[in-house]
Order: sequence, then structure tokens, then C-alpha cells
Amino acid sequence: MAPEYGATCGFFPVDEVTLDYLRLTGRDEQTIALVEAYAKAQGLWHAQEQSDPIFTDCVHLDLSSIRPCVAGPKRPQDQVELAHLPASFFQVVNRCATSK
Repeated sequence: MAPEYGATCGFFPVDEVTLDYLRLTGRDEQTIALVEAYAKAQGLWHAQEQSDPIFTDCVHLDLSSIRPCVAGPKRPQDQVELAHLPASFFQVVNRCATSK
């Protein structure tokens, strides 16, 4: 979370500073070389002399279509809208009670 500037998350490219951090936190050179090679192969590497990326795609989202939901850490894809939570909860409880 980054409430300081109103974002849920921030994205930062992999660069030399990233590799310095890995060294400072005790990663071995083989791992650091792997991180660098992977970042470059995937186009995630950013060199100081490169210009900032230009984003051309826009994502339009109707905020009124968003509904609050809950999802567990075990199966986050099984989201349940808050409005349906009581019924879903009792359905699980009943299923557990009848399976005993």
C-alpha cells in the first residue's frame, strides 16, 4: 500500500540499484546474475540511459460495477460478494454439519 501518493501499489523496474540491494542483503552472485538475466530477457530491466516508458493503453472501468467481496487466502479465486456472504456462510456450515 502506498497511501502517501494515493496508490494501492507502485511498480519499479529492476535496475542496478535492485542488484545492489540483493548484494547488501546477502544474496549470492549466482542468484544476482540470474535475477539480472531474467529481468533483461523479460524486458523488465531499466538502464539509467533509457527513457521512461510511454503508456498508450487506457483501461476504462465503470466504478459502479465494482462490488465489495471477500476471498480466503487458501482459494482467493472463490470470491463471495458481501451481499451473498451470510447465505454462503450458512451453506458451508450446513454442508459441514451434514457430512459428519
